[in-house]
Amino acid sequence: MHTILLCGGSGQRLWPLSGSIRSKMFLPLLPAPGGGTESMIGRVCRQLGQAGLDESLLLVAHQEQIALTRRYTGGKYPVTGEPCKRGTFTAAALGALHLLAAGKAQPEDIICIAPADMFADDDFFGHFHQFEAILATSQAELLLLGTRPAYPSEQYGYIVPAQADAGAYAPVLTFAEKPDTATALELMREQALWNCGVFALRLGFLLEHLERLGLPSELAALTAQYPDLPVRSFDNEVAERSTRAVVVRHEGEWSDLGSWDTLADRLPSQVIGEGGLWGECGNSQLINELEVPLHVIGVPGIVAIAGPDGILIASRKEANLIKEILAENKQRRQDCP
Repeated sequence: MHTILLCGGSGQRLWPLSGSIRSKMFLPLLPAPGGGTESMIGRVCRQLGQAGLDESLLLVAHQEQIALTRRYTGGKYPVTGEPCKRGTFTAAALGALHLLAAGKAQPEDIICIAPADMFADDDFFGHFHQFEAILATSQAELLLLGTRPAYPSEQYGYIVPAQADAGAYAPVLTFAEKPDTATALELMREQALWNCGVFALRLGFLLEHLERLGLPSELAALTAQYPDLPVRSFDNEVAERSTRAVVVRHEGEWSDLGSWDTLADRLPSQVIGEGGLWGECGNSQLINELEVPLHVIGVPGIVAIAGPDGILIASRKEANLIKEILAENKQRRQDCP
C-alpha cells in the first residue's frame, strides 16, 4: 500500500502563527517523545514510521511549502509540489499520478490518502495495516477511517454507518458535512463517526474519477491544467459518490487540532514565549513569538497569541471566528478600488 500525505490547508484557523505559507502543520508546538517539541507533520511522519508505513510515503504540498515540508520531516520522504491549491481531490490525484508516472505504483495498487495536520494516538495508524484486507473482503471500492465523536462538533464531517457494531468495518449509509450542533447531536445518537479524512482505494478507482471529470490521467497534462482547475474536495468527488464504501472505527484519540481551543489542550505549557499569566487565568493559553513580553492578568478561558503577522486575544471557545474575520478583511481589501 502507498500512502499519500496531503500537506495543504489555508492557514487561517491558527492565525497569527499560521498563514498561507506556514500552515498549522508546521508549528513546532506539540510535546515530543523524550522532551522538546515537534510539529503536526513531524509527529504524523514519526508515527507512520513507527508503524512501518513510511517506506512508500509521498507528501503532496504547495510548491511554496516544499522547503518547509522537507525541513519538518527531516528530508526523509519524497515531496511533490502543487502549482496552486485546488482542494484535496486534486492534490490526491496529483500524488497518485506522480506514483504512476514514476513507476512506483500500478492502477491495481491500493493507495491511502491522509491529512498531515491531525493529532492521533499510535493505535490510529495501526488500522492502516488492515486496509488492503478489508477492501478485498468487503469488495468495497472505498474505505474510510472514522472515530467516535467526543462532542457535537460543527467543525467535522460525519460518517453514518449502516451498523453500529459491525466488528472490523461497517458499510457506509450516508455522510453529513459540518452540521449544526442540533444535527450533530442527532448524528451522535445514530452512532455516526467523525470523518478523519483518511481514505483507502485502488489507484485505478481514482483514475476513473479523473476520467468522469474529463481530467487527464497523465501527470504532465494534469499539472499543466492545474491553475485553471476548480477547487474540488475528495469527500464530494469520491466519498459521497461511492455506492460501495465501508468505514473502519477508531476508538482512540483523534483530532485535527483545527482551533486554538483544541490545540491548547495538547501544549506542554500554558505559557510559551516571553510573558506570563497572572492571577485568575485558569484555562488560558499564552503563546508569544515576539521579543517583547506579553502579560495577561486575571482573565480566564482565553488565548493570547502574538506573532509577526498580528496579535489575537479571544475566548478559547470563540477563537475560531478569526477565520471568518480574516476572510471578511480579505474580501474588503479586494473590493476597495
